[in-house]
Amino acid sequence: MDTKHRFKEERHHPRRRARLRGGKLADLKDKFLTDCTLFDVSEGGVGLLVPEDVILPLEVLLYDDRDKTLALARICWRNGKQIGIAYEVPPASVTLFKAQKLQALQFSRYAVSEDEARFKKDTEAEGGPKKTIA
Repeated sequence: MDTKHRFKEERHHPRRRARLRGGKLADLKDKFLTDCTLFDVSEGGVGLLVPEDVILPLEVLLYDDRDKTLALARICWRNGKQIGIAYEVPPASVTLFKAQKLQALQFSRYAVSEDEARFKKDTEAEGGPKKTIA
């Protein structure tokens, strides 16, 4: 019995292999979901590698680390760590978006919440976290 999955090719745009590059997924409320790796880029969408245990909504925002773009996308299929997404709104420069959480995706500490960042800033100003004795 053949256990390999056979996928029917349903692309509307020709794909082009891309060097693997980093990206990030956020939900439609601008909340960070997970890091991802982009491959098989086309005008209509992209293939992604994501952690297998991450639960994703049907629609996501995709940030491309290399191009510094953000796109609204719909998840078309998933097979373990691989997912295929189609662009609902094509990628545009992240600088065009006003939401601070979306702007933050281009920086290294994008997943740190505002409360965590405030705590870190306060503790650094006080000389580091306080040690307690039990």
